[in-house]
Amino acid sequence: MLRLEKLVKEYRTGDRALRGVDLNVPRGQVMALIGPSGAGKSTLIRCINRLVEPTSGRVILNGEDITRLGGGALRRARRRMGMIFQEYALVERLTVMENVLSGQLGYVGFWRSYFRRFPVEAVEEAFHLLQRVGLE
Repeated sequence: MLRLEKLVKEYRTGDRALRGVDLNVPRGQVMALIGPSGAGKSTLIRCINRLVEPTSGRVILNGEDITRLGGGALRRARRRMGMIFQEYALVERLTVMENVLSGQLGYVGFWRSYFRRFPVEAVEEAFHLLQRVGLE
């Protein structure tokens, strides 16, 4: 479950992108953030995964307060999150499968990632996910 409590993001300029956002998303729920340009959608997502630091408020993911984490604990929490950037952030010279498997880089050692030697379970899951979205 994802829960946001009074999440605020104010920039140094004084502009407020988020004004006390409260949100509950039950586990397994699919949702969409829809709104005009400049409404704060990207800022909200970036505050959830802490690519942008919220000014105040809390982000709680599966009972863990993400806003209080730092260092290794934050990196481990981010491994359990997924985010697709607006620009998609895909690497053009990689295959679709390699782009999907890039989400596993935080779980494998340097040399395995360098040689693109991912665990069999990760490759099987990637195939399953690609089939799920019609890319076989």
